[in-house]
Amino acid sequence: MVWRQSLTTHTPAGSVGGTTDLETMNLNLSGAYRLNEAWSFGLGFDAVYARAKIERFAGDLGQLVAAQNPALAPVAGQIPSDTKIAHLNGNQWGFGWNAGILYELDKNNRYALTYRSEVKIDFKGNYSSDLPIAINRFNLPIPTATGGATQSGYLTLNLPEMWEVSGYNRVAPQWAIHYSLAYTSWSQFQELKAKSTAGDTLFEKHEGFKDAYRIALGTTYYYDDNWTFRTGIAFDDSPVPAQNRSISIPDQDRFWLSAGTTYAFNKDASVDVGVSYMHGQSVKINEGPYQFESEGKAWLFGTNFNYAF
Repeated sequence: MVWRQSLTTHTPAGSVGGTTDLETMNLNLSGAYRLNEAWSFGLGFDAVYARAKIERFAGDLGQLVAAQNPALAPVAGQIPSDTKIAHLNGNQWGFGWNAGILYELDKNNRYALTYRSEVKIDFKGNYSSDLPIAINRFNLPIPTATGGATQSGYLTLNLPEMWEVSGYNRVAPQWAIHYSLAYTSWSQFQELKAKSTAGDTLFEKHEGFKDAYRIALGTTYYYDDNWTFRTGIAFDDSPVPAQNRSISIPDQDRFWLSAGTTYAFNKDASVDVGVSYMHGQSVKINEGPYQFESEGKAWLFGTNFNYAF
């Protein structure tokens, strides 16, 4: 199985905005063993390829620093707003595993427990900053200046582990309910810190994520041998505490509404079509002297062809 995920934010150039881009592709090799009519077990291996990029620009950083410390005005006050104060990029593989247990009470009732391990990715890539090297001696809370030169660096990112319990109950000949509760250990993600090969900190940003959960409830209607219809709702708890929310990761709690249908051509071939609407609550963000407001909305569409052989 292959899946790809992307998390990208693009905001107007500035020291707190810019670009934060993370793309991942997961290759999963898995197998299952059915012990008896009630118990089944699954085990899988994950190979995750990740590509990341972070960019920050000066914006009015120079003027802010000069206002806070007049002694630095001759240097900081002359920094153009379009100066690229940090550019990081890298790609790397990480590895993990997943496992699951399925218990079938009977053909109409089943329950599952699944686990996906943490994946540690040690990015190795390039770092550069157009800030003049002379500014480093002032120990400002900004990325390390390289005068435009590129140097090697590394950054470790921990993709969190996840537990999920789920159930399915066919409560009537044509109706079934299904539900799940997922718990993700986002507290493993506390900071973004890039270091040089010599061990010096090049870029640092506190994140302070917390563990989060997702709860979902759905129904299935079996219309006939060909048509099946599904609907569902879900709530996604944000892993970002309000005090740590930033313009680069403006996360918020989200509600999901989903609907879909399956058409079976025969016992071996079928096609799925689905649509989901995601609504993120409006949140306020305080970062430095700035105040922002963020709200996320999205429509997602998907289709899938299934063939059993």
